[in-house]
Amino acid sequence: MPYGNYEFSKDMGAIRADQAASAKSLKSIEFASGASMVFNGLTALNAAKAARSAQEQIALQQEQNALQQAMAEQTARHEFSMWRQTPEGAAFVDWQQRAAALIPFLRDRDRSWQSAWAGAIGRARAATPVDEQRRVAGQPARLRQTPLKVLSIVAFVLLVFPLVGLGLAALTSAFSNGQQAYQDCLGNVSEILTRAECEAIRPGNPFVGPIVWLVLLAGLGVLFTVLRRVRMRAARNDRRLADESAARTERWGFDPLLTTGAWYGWHESESFQGYADRLEQLVRSGATTRPTAGQLIRLQVPTPWQPADHLPAEVNDFLATVQQENASLAV
Repeated sequence: MPYGNYEFSKDMGAIRADQAASAKSLKSIEFASGASMVFNGLTALNAAKAARSAQEQIALQQEQNALQQAMAEQTARHEFSMWRQTPEGAAFVDWQQRAAALIPFLRDRDRSWQSAWAGAIGRARAATPVDEQRRVAGQPARLRQTPLKVLSIVAFVLLVFPLVGLGLAALTSAFSNGQQAYQDCLGNVSEILTRAECEAIRPGNPFVGPIVWLVLLAGLGVLFTVLRRVRMRAARNDRRLADESAARTERWGFDPLLTTGAWYGWHESESFQGYADRLEQLVRSGATTRPTAGQLIRLQVPTPWQPADHLPAEVNDFLATVQQENASLAV
């Protein structure tokens, strides 16, 4: 059938319609892609704004806290400046100034007291025989007996291996036919099979090795434990250490190998223990607590011990100096 103009026009119209549909599809794809890019950009922008907003909120909160703290401090200073003009406030300010001068004075005496005792202890230790020093230094290790403790633990832990070996030996003997072959060989001993040949295929006892190791390790563990207990008891009951310590105490008035510093204060009254700390605490907190005149701690210098013959020379020198200082302060 001839291809006429009508059919040609019809085909061209169909082609144009397909091309228009493809162009429309491409435009929709481009629009969807563009819309997706715009949406992603807006999402990132919103996230950045939210992060900036959170940071700004944190910064604003910090500024507000700093401002409130500054205002509170300013208010406290203003209130304290007003309170210090009252009789109680004036009394505290006067007490605070005198306490601020007394605190370092007392702390310096505490340090000098400790230093005097450290010098006396060091001199006494230097005069102590080296053997005594070595025995005292090694006493903690003798009381612990750590090597024997470790050996006993290791021995008991290693018991796991022979126990496992016994279990494996039991499984081996249950599934092995070596014993049966040996018995069959003995039943067929003749001119061809001799007893010596049967003995050559006789299986060994699989339990012997694990049992030997089990007994050996258990014995070592018990031996190390008992030996450790014996040595620890001997260290605790060693009279030589006690006698040497008593001799050192009788000579020096203290045991220089067991004393690390002054075990009491340089003043007579126990009520002055921590006295400087209590003063400093009230000096620092008085501006906010605003104590009354009756709540102020009495300011005074403790009475020092008198030098004595049983005290080391370094300690007596310190006490004599303190006595002279107190006498000059009293004038």
